[in-house]
Amino acid sequence: MTFFKKMKSLARQIAIRVYKIITHAGAVNYRNEGVINLIDVGAIGELPDPWFDKARLVKNLLRFEPREGPSVHPNIISLDYALGGRNETRPFHIYRGNNSHGSSFYEPNVEFVDANFAKLKKAGSPKLAQTWHERAQLHKTIPVPCRTLDSVLEELKLDFTFDFLKIDAQGAEYDILTGSEQFLANHCLGLQLELFRYPMYKGIALKDEVIAFLKARGFELVKEFPPHGTFHCASDCIFLKKVVTPRQDMKKRLLRKIFGL
Repeated sequence: MTFFKKMKSLARQIAIRVYKIITHAGAVNYRNEGVINLIDVGAIGELPDPWFDKARLVKNLLRFEPREGPSVHPNIISLDYALGGRNETRPFHIYRGNNSHGSSFYEPNVEFVDANFAKLKKAGSPKLAQTWHERAQLHKTIPVPCRTLDSVLEELKLDFTFDFLKIDAQGAEYDILTGSEQFLANHCLGLQLELFRYPMYKGIALKDEVIAFLKARGFELVKEFPPHGTFHCASDCIFLKKVVTPRQDMKKRLLRKIFGL
């Protein structure tokens, strides 16, 4: 890329960021317009798409990210522990990656990648394929306290319930769902999950298993985004509860609009 193309690209990025600031993108419950109560698991940094641009529609936000400190702001609660299938302390593996991206409770499945590398490298970015082994090297392992979502919500005793659960936890999505049975049964209207089609981490539940788990609890897969990541190994999947109350239907219709359904 030439110098002028780099400057043009940088200028465009700045313009987009300024536009978002001017339009208050990323501002939760801006002008008290919030409707959806959102839980964001793996919440490091700003809200993910499409929630960043739709943040004004988020009335209350509960964030979980063990790599950030806890905090409470108007309409936002941030907690510095992880979610899982039971209350316990688990080893969390931090890999070299880009800014520790890809770090997980699970170990990278080097044996699977090595055995299937000739096929895997044909999908996604060639650069990411060639650097996967380097990025998957362990930097350090730290103990991280885990809680079930059901126990956290019971302890918080909030005077409102949450409607939507977004999880980006590098393979721990299924574990988190097993600790969220009461939430899924009684309050959750939809989910946004990053699900793997390949066992990139040892012992993780793959996409089809998670889909079956949620189907048995009344949720249907309504949208699957194009695969992304190294080897195009994962996809963001949107689920909505099939049967809702008349009171919940308005929020469900809004969720469909947010995701362009």
